[in-house]
Amino acid sequence: MKYRFIPSFIMLLAGLVCCILSVVQGWPVKMSLVALILVLLVFYIIGQIAAQIIGKVQAEHVAMVEAERRRLEEEEKRAEEERKRQEEEREQQEMEKKREERAAREETPAEEKREAQDE
Repeated sequence: MKYRFIPSFIMLLAGLVCCILSVVQGWPVKMSLVALILVLLVFYIIGQIAAQIIGKVQAEHVAMVEAERRRLEEEEKRAEEERKRQEEEREQQEMEKKREERAAREETPAEEKREAQDE
């Protein structure tokens, strides 16, 4: 849809060039009209081909950009999951460290009591 004016634009531009050349060269009207019709037909076909090629290239480009966007989103999700996992591991390590410290504090008074009783 975006490219529907390309064939018409190319055809009319070629027709303009053909008309200018026929006037400058001084061609007879009949020869100018035949040349103009041939030029318009040929360049309309060329314009159609060009519009199709541009449309396909644009579609491929959009598909590539979309695939790259999806890939980046997946990488971001993986990185976020990894960050969360590391955060959870760090929290578990801190909790374990606190448990060990608490256990060490609880053992220390018991040991002091034993040492006091031994003396």
